[in-house]
Amino acid sequence: TTLSGGTPFQLNAAIRPHRLGAVPRWQYGETYLMLLDSLEAALPLARSSDLSNEALARRIFDLSEGLIGEIVTVVTRAAITAIRSGTERISKASIDELRHVPISQRRNSGLRESFL
Repeated sequence: TTLSGGTPFQLNAAIRPHRLGAVPRWQYGETYLMLLDSLEAALPLARSSDLSNEALARRIFDLSEGLIGEIVTVVTRAAITAIRSGTERISKASIDELRHVPISQRRNSGLRESFL
């Protein structure tokens, strides 16, 4: 395959893990808890969820494996579920009900791990 300028281009070269570098992960700590507080403030829920509560924060962290996209996905899905159910708040039980599968346990997780 060539680019419009006639330069050869290999698709597999564009996705080699060593060229991308590691995906940064959040560490469990004060900045992570502040992130959860910020996310909660942006949610359209009628009731407080206290996402930075130890049990809830740990559960979100474990499911997300510290990856920002996964953190946002878990919180967003939980918020949508809370709105639809009428509870208007996120709880540890409601997060568990999502049955979110951590990225390391999903199909092709070996390939994903090579990017992390």
